[in-house]
Amino acid sequence: MELLFINHKLNEGAKYYVSWKDHGVYLFHSVPTKSDGSIDKKEAKKLGKIPGSHGCIRLSIPDSKWLAATVPAGTKIN
Repeated sequence: MELLFINHKLNEGAKYYVSWKDHGVYLFHSVPTKSDGSIDKKEAKKLGKIPGSHGCIRLSIPDSKWLAATVPAGTKIN
């Protein structure tokens, strides 16, 4: 199952996310999507090269999908 969220203030979102603070303050999530759910290729090209996050941890789509499907709620993040 694909999880998708949209941040209406930024007009972007992400696929496959896991929250670790106050359900949504900070997330592990895929590279950003546009408001229509398509991948924002400009932002995706930053992954692993230059900062681009607003505080979340950006991941590749396969990595974010694995994390969302595998890591149970309540897992401690250091």
